[in-house]
Order: sequence, then C-alpha cells, then structure tokens
Amino acid sequence: MNLDSLDFGTYVLRSPEKLMLKAMLHRSNGANVAILEGPPGTGKTSLGEAFANALGAQHIYYLCHRWTSDEEMFIGVDVGAVAAGVQKKEDAYRPGFLLRAVMASQQGPVVVVIDEMDKAPERAETLLLDFLQTGRVHGPNGEVWQGVLKNLYIFITTNGLRPLMEPTLRRGFRLRMEFLPANVEADILRKSTGAPTGAIRAVVRMANVIRTKGVTSVSLQEMRHLLEDMTVAKSTAEVAVLLRGWLIKDAADAAALDGEFGGKAAAVLWGEWRRG
Repeated sequence: MNLDSLDFGTYVLRSPEKLMLKAMLHRSNGANVAILEGPPGTGKTSLGEAFANALGAQHIYYLCHRWTSDEEMFIGVDVGAVAAGVQKKEDAYRPGFLLRAVMASQQGPVVVVIDEMDKAPERAETLLLDFLQTGRVHGPNGEVWQGVLKNLYIFITTNGLRPLMEPTLRRGFRLRMEFLPANVEADILRKSTGAPTGAIRAVVRMANVIRTKGVTSVSLQEMRHLLEDMTVAKSTAEVAVLLRGWLIKDAADAAALDGEFGGKAAAVLWGEWRRG
C-alpha cells in the first residue's frame, strides 16, 4: 500500500512520521509497532487515529493507568454475566483490548493505540512484551489466540512519566514528536475554524508561551475549541473565561501569559477577534 495515496484528513504528517508509516506499511516481519515519545499535545494519540481512518482500519484505543491489569489487556471475568448465570464457561469471560485486536485482525487491518504507557506499572508492560513480538494472546486455561501480524499496527505513546523498559523499546520504531511550527498550526486552525487570522495568530502565540514558559502543554485541539467557542463570547471578561477553560491549566500558565501580554491576554484576543 502506498502511503501517499492515503487521506489523513486534517492531520498534518511530519517527515519523520511519513518515513515511519511507510516502513510500517512495507514491513512483513512481525507486528508493526511504533513507540511515540514527546510532551502531551504533540499529536501522538491523534496520529494513531488518523492512520486508522486513512487505512479504513478498525481503531482500538486503550488509556493506561496505574492499575492496568492483565484482565484489561487479555481476558477478564464478566462479573455481570456471572451474576446473571451463564450456560457456557466461555460466556463468563470478556475480551481485553489486546484480544479484541487479535480477533479484529482476522477480518482486516486494525490499529491499536496504547496511550500513556508510562502510567501503567512495569508488570503490565512486561505482560505486553510477547504480544508486541508475536501478536499472540494467551487465555487463563491455556487458550492461545494468534493475530494476523500483517494486519496489526500498534502505537504506544509515552509522556515520559517514567522510562519505558528497554525490552519494550526494542520491539518498536521509536519516534519523538514535537509541536508543529507555529505557521503550520495557524494554517490548520484557519482551515478548521475559519476564525479571523489575527485571532488565530494570537491563540497560537499564547499556546507557545504556555508551552515554553508555563508548566503544561496546549494541544492543537484545545486551540481549535477555544476559537470555536469565541463565537459566543460577548466581552473581554468572557474571553478570559474561555482562556481559563481551554488554555490555562495551572497558575504558572496564567503567570506566563500575564508576563507576555502585560496581564491583557484576554483583551488582546478579544480585540483581534472583533477586528475580524
């Protein structure tokens, strides 16, 4: 399959991402695993979803957490079914996200996004290793389900909360993702929102101030939501509420904007919006 023939919608592929995806599409040995590193908001999760949509593949998403378990990953007890009473033993179980991916791969391509792996305990990461290499899932009673490797595309994301294990890093193509250039973000926002150019530039500038001088990361999606919600704003005070709702997540973010805009970030954005 030719990557250039795929439609990624509004997602803008950077050169390293294009190279990685071309390699994944042409690889024929084992499951296709990508390990995406970088700060929140750089598009790591969106890349997996955009790739699934472009392929016409099934998209399976799982957000890791500190209590991620083998039952969530492979196969677990369906408490509701057991309480209701089951006729067959297999009806007492429910497939985890990896088993669902294996079953989906029997029908066609499937893109699995394992989001924020760095939040999961190392035990869960260890359990993942065999699947990443073989596309295989083991059941509690010795069952084995084998996925179709050529149909499995796996994206693992990490924000660097903890280092991923070296065996995990060996099993995938590692790519660090950064924020898009300001002019590219502005162009995407212009096409997706139709907002005034000055307002778009102000929002992108504010996002980059927070990214560099604040303590959180502003995503492209948050900027888009802010610009979309600007259509209902009627005053500087309301714009200030929108800024807190979409861009500012911490007092340090607010301080960064105050320092850059002299405490008048909302007024600047409102002025650019009204200027049109």
